[in-house]
Amino acid sequence: METGYHLFTKEDFLEDAFFREWVKHATPAATAFWTGFRDSAPPNREAFEQAVVALEAILSLQRITPATGVKAIVWERIQQQLQQQQVVPITRNRRWYRLAAAVLLPLLIVTAWFLLRPEKMNKVVSAYGQQLRVTLPDSSVVILNAHSELSYYNWKDGKREVWLQGEALFNVSRRATPSFTVHAGKVQVEVLGTIFNVKERRDKVEVFLKEGKVKVSAAKGTASLILQPEEQADYDAGKGLLRKAVAKKEVALAWTESKMQLQQTAVKDIINTLQDTYGFTIIIEDTTVANRTIDGVLPLNNVNNVLFELSAILNMKIEKNNDTLTFKSAGQRGF
Repeated sequence: METGYHLFTKEDFLEDAFFREWVKHATPAATAFWTGFRDSAPPNREAFEQAVVALEAILSLQRITPATGVKAIVWERIQQQLQQQQVVPITRNRRWYRLAAAVLLPLLIVTAWFLLRPEKMNKVVSAYGQQLRVTLPDSSVVILNAHSELSYYNWKDGKREVWLQGEALFNVSRRATPSFTVHAGKVQVEVLGTIFNVKERRDKVEVFLKEGKVKVSAAKGTASLILQPEEQADYDAGKGLLRKAVAKKEVALAWTESKMQLQQTAVKDIINTLQDTYGFTIIIEDTTVANRTIDGVLPLNNVNNVLFELSAILNMKIEKNNDTLTFKSAGQRGF
């Protein structure tokens, strides 16, 4: 059972983009996930089943798209109806008028609310230790790293925009429509059709370009950058600096293979990744260890294997207590 979903109500499931994707399209990844979730007998399985039935019923209906200007017309009619009700004289048929108002007014109000209600944002959230594959309305594909969130409104007029918290790899579909824009913290990434990685954590944003071309811009006062393949833009919100750096895809995209490619990587950076991926609270008794650097490959798909390898590499004892890891001086391993 994935963190969070076992607490969902029926309404929560209906508002979840990943859940709706499964019921509507039954993609292999979504089917595997939600079938596993249902088979795990979560405490809210009844709400889950109710949401499936409700969404299937909704999708079976034929949606009527209102013509241009219909919202204004409906609202004008409501106002006219209200005004007519206010000036209707009380006669022998007043009971009939009241009955008609009781029937028509709620119907008009509900219709107006449906047409004028604020648009909800679609959200896909990955849990700690989980990666999700998301197919966007334009067929662009996003691989969402652990503990990340992707949000977007229903796209209109060809405008494609998403908001990211965490990390994701984007494979953007090429369209003749306006550019695809990713908002990550204070950084905007504009593309036309390309593959790139965006990481937004700890007030820093990294944009790595694998294929194509992207434009990266940040807060006012900073110049925009055009990235070519194998280039990376780094933004530090604390300093307000946006700069370009040469990077390697083996390092920037290693997370998509559930690993870290370590090249003179500081222990503190590895610790940050463990916190971001698994949600650990980490305590280091000897703080000098944080600046030590490591080379090699560190698999991240199994937390116990990660701790075992780190313990051996650093010659330290790592004690695991629920979600807290304590790095201690050499001794018998504590996990």
